[in-house]
Parts: sequence; C-alpha cells; structure tokens
Amino acid sequence: MRRIIILSSLIFFIIQTQAQNKKDSQKEVQLQEVKVKASKIINKADGKTLLPTEAQKVSSSNGYDLLNKLSFPTIRVDEVGHTITALGHQGDVQMRINGILASKDDLLALDPKLVKSIDFINNPGVRYGENIAYVINIRTIRNEDGYTLGTDLNNTVTTWHGDNTIYTKINHKKSQFGLTYNSFYRNFKGSRYQEEADYLLNSGAHEFITRRDQDSQSKEFDHNLELQYNLSDSASHLFQATFSTDFNHFPRDFEDRLIHSSDQDYIATIRNHSKQFSPVLDLYFSSHLGGHQNFTANIVGTHLVTRTDNYNDEGSPYTYTVNGKTWSLVSEFIYENRLKPFTLSLGLHQKLKYTRNDYSGDVESLDNMHDAEYYLFGEIKGNIKKAGYVIGCGTNHDYYRQGEYHYNYWLMHPKITFTYPLLKSLNLNYTFEISQHISQVAMISNTQIRKNSMEWTVGNPNLKPTKKTAQQFKITYAHPRLTSELNFTYLRNRNCNLASYSRSDDNQFYYTQKNQHAIDMIYLQNNNTFDLIPEKLSLSFYGGIYRFLNIGDDYRHYLTSYNIGGSVQAYLGNLTITANTDNGWKFMEGETWDH
Repeated sequence: MRRIIILSSLIFFIIQTQAQNKKDSQKEVQLQEVKVKASKIINKADGKTLLPTEAQKVSSSNGYDLLNKLSFPTIRVDEVGHTITALGHQGDVQMRINGILASKDDLLALDPKLVKSIDFINNPGVRYGENIAYVINIRTIRNEDGYTLGTDLNNTVTTWHGDNTIYTKINHKKSQFGLTYNSFYRNFKGSRYQEEADYLLNSGAHEFITRRDQDSQSKEFDHNLELQYNLSDSASHLFQATFSTDFNHFPRDFEDRLIHSSDQDYIATIRNHSKQFSPVLDLYFSSHLGGHQNFTANIVGTHLVTRTDNYNDEGSPYTYTVNGKTWSLVSEFIYENRLKPFTLSLGLHQKLKYTRNDYSGDVESLDNMHDAEYYLFGEIKGNIKKAGYVIGCGTNHDYYRQGEYHYNYWLMHPKITFTYPLLKSLNLNYTFEISQHISQVAMISNTQIRKNSMEWTVGNPNLKPTKKTAQQFKITYAHPRLTSELNFTYLRNRNCNLASYSRSDDNQFYYTQKNQHAIDMIYLQNNNTFDLIPEKLSLSFYGGIYRFLNIGDDYRHYLTSYNIGGSVQAYLGNLTITANTDNGWKFMEGETWDH
C-alpha cells in the first residue's frame, strides 16, 4: 500500500535574550583541562576534543547555536526544532554537560561563553549503552557568584506553533541553583494523509480501498518545569539534584477521512484525546579518588500517568480508553582509573520497571508488565604507539514477566574499536560490535487493537531479544578548513522482529511481529564540512547509498535508497543564517518504509 502525508510549511520567528550579573572570578567544574598550543582539535582513541574559538562562543546564544557553528560533518543540529540527530540513521546522539546527561532545556540554558572544551566521541564504548552513535560532552567553567537570566522564544508566523523557554541560574560560591520553564504548543490544521490499500480476500478477489483526509486538526500543549541544584568542588566532588515535571495534553486530534471502496463512499472520523503527567527525580554524584581515579553514580526515579481515548468509525464505531501507569528506577555506577598504558572503566547499570495498562471499551485487557535489567560492563581504552583502541564487553541480564508470559535472558555486548593515522591528516577506523535489542512495550503487550475496517494490530508477548552484529570502516580527513569522512557499515540483525500478517475467515487482516530470519543493511556514506571563509561562511554536504534486505519466514523484500543533502551557514556577528536541503530519507529496517 502507499501512504502520503503532506504537512504545511512553517516560518519560524525566534527571539533569544540573556542577561548576566557576575564577578570576574571563575572556577572549573572539573580538574581535567585540555591544553592546546597549536591546534583547536585533539584526536583521541574514541574521538576528539574541540576548543571553540572566542568568536564562536561570543556569537552563540545557547548550546544548540554553538554546536551548529562547530559544523560536525556527521551530525545535524536543528536550532529551531531543538534537535541533534546523526545523519544516516546510525543511532542516537547522547548529550552531556560536564559528564551529566543533558536535556533540551539544559542546552538552551547553557552560556556558550563559559564553554571550555567539547568532547566529540564518535566511537562510544559499551559504557554508553545501546544504539548510541555519538556522544557530545560539553565541559564548562562557571562563575563563583552572579546570575544568568534568559529566554528562548521560538514561534511561527504562518501557523499556531511555539516552543518557548525561560530560565535562570544563580551562583553562590560552590553552589548553583537553576530554574527552567518550557511551554510548547501547536495547532496544526489541514495536514493530508492518503493511503491506497489492496487486500487479497479469501476468495482470491481483490478489495481496493482508498483513504484520503478531507479535514484534520492536531492541537497539543506541553508544560515542563525543572528545578536544579548543583554543588561542585573542583578538587574532589560534584553533586547535582534535578526535579522535573512534564504535563502533555492533546485536547483535540482528529481526521475526517474519505473512504472509497468497491461498494460505497463515506466519511469516517478518527478522534484521539490524551493526557500525560510525569515527575522525575535525577540524582548525580561524581568524586575524584586520588589523582587518576573517578567514581560516578546516577539514580533516576520516574512515575508516568497516562490516559488516552480513541474513536474510529470506519466500517463501524470503535472506541476504547487506555489508562496507564509506569514506575521506573534507573541507576548507574561507574569506576574509572586512568592508568599509564590505558584507561580502565568498570560499571553497573540497573533498571527496574513496572507498567500497568488498563484497556476498556471495545478493547478489554489489563497488562501488568514487570521488567528488571542488570548490565555489567568493563572497558579499556588507550594507545599503542600511533594506534588507538577501545575494547569493552557488557553482560546484560534481563527478566520480564507479563501474566503467564515471562523470559529470563543473559545477553552479551562486546565492542572493539581501532584507529590508526595513515597520514598526519588521514585516520582509519574500524569498529566491531554485537548487541541485543528487546522489543518496545507496544509490541509485547498481550492486546489486539483495530486500526480500521480491515486491519488489526496484535501484540506478541512471545517476542525474544534480537541479536545485531555491526562492522564499520571509517576514513577521516581533517584539515583546518576541511573535514571529510567516508563510512562503510554492514549490519546483520539475526532472529529479528519482522512483520507477520494473517487473514481471518471473515477477511480481517492481523498485523503482528515475530522473530524471523534476518535483516541485512549496508551503508556507504560520505560527509563533508568546508569553511569557505573561516568563522564567517561554512558549507556542509553529504551523500549515501543504502541497501536493505528483509529476509522473513515466507518473504524477501529489498530496497536500495540514495540520500544527498547540504547546508550553508553564514555567521554575521550575533546573527546566524542557515539553509538546508536534501532529497529526503528512505529507510527499511522491517516492513515499513521510513521517510
């Protein structure tokens, strides 16, 4: 079947302000200072350290703005949408400030003038977890006393859409107090969805159905409040406590959809209404144990309350409500020892989670899901003459229970990375990794939900973890004005979750996922950044060829796609002008195309 979604274009109006009152005395948050005499880039075994120029820091208004000016060739920074993504669907970009996981609000409240250095880890080890393509750690200094007050107002002039933040930070000796409030709203009207479906019936006949939106509206509000306290002693300890609450509300979300089938035409209505509230407490502690040892601990407690009401009258009225509650406790403990030949890291990651989803109406189901995960890892990184290496292995024990369904698994996660400088400005990198993945809650729930008059989605509690093997070769050329990276990646996902469709006697079609043979993915990418005029005009361009092979139990589907794009950035004092273009992205890990 073919699906088309058309969204209206947006024009954004952005206002950023910041006021400061500070004393001249400053102190560093951590002892480890990177000192550079001739170059603003230092290569390491797992990446590189960058020192932004004064011109870049002074002309930047927040963390997103500064990262955008650094022009990472494999990462796209969206200052308007406040997102940081890896090009080519290679995984997530994990953001940290002084080693602590950073949120969108943390990056918006960051004062670029206080940035000391930025660690760009393009070969993250097993300590960072699964599906992490890059880690960016921003190291800062801070004022002894004073305050920062700022706003980031991001609103459109062509539709009802805004993302606005106000924040303040107050410093007093070793303590810092922070308050951030973010308000997001949108009211999109007129988006268009089109689908052409061909159903093969039991009789051998074909039923063609076209679904096309005639009217639609999606209204959303989100409010987030964050309180933060930070206590730092650069000689020994760092403690941070963050409490945040998030309230999300979809008061109106509907589509009036024209349904054209072989025997009738009519308008179907789809309505959804949802609320979500989530308080989070995040505690972080770091301590230097002597001159070359460090211990960090991070504990996060989360409670999530949701309610969703759904209505769809295609074929016949179908309505149900989901009331959900989730409690989770995530903790991480890491010991690091910077020995002379290498750096040793040992750690434990633990997650305890309970989810209760109560379905009522035309869906009658109660899901109680218990999940406990323990991840123990060890890692060493260092250099042998010119060559750099990162070698690590994680062992994951996962327990899951949902009614009569349960599993208990031990999973391995080895990862090896080697780098070697072929020439002064040319580096070769090879990475080998084996990882396991456990399906999302929606697909392991023991519930079936009607999608439309012909289709149903059915959960499968018997889904087992999948095993993914990845090999990657990278050649990087780094020049003061030109950075280019050629990347070849081969991924094999064995015993993976693939789509499975079945047809009932009354011609209803049921979609679920089952563990099936494999998915093979091959990427060839090239990413480039060139400073036409240093610190004034920058050009980025990239391209890639991608091959996907889905090998199911009773089918084989293949896709070859191409992706090209580029951007131009002009820095005019405090004004930055950015233009982006690309031909779109087509991705098929599984039986659904992502665009």
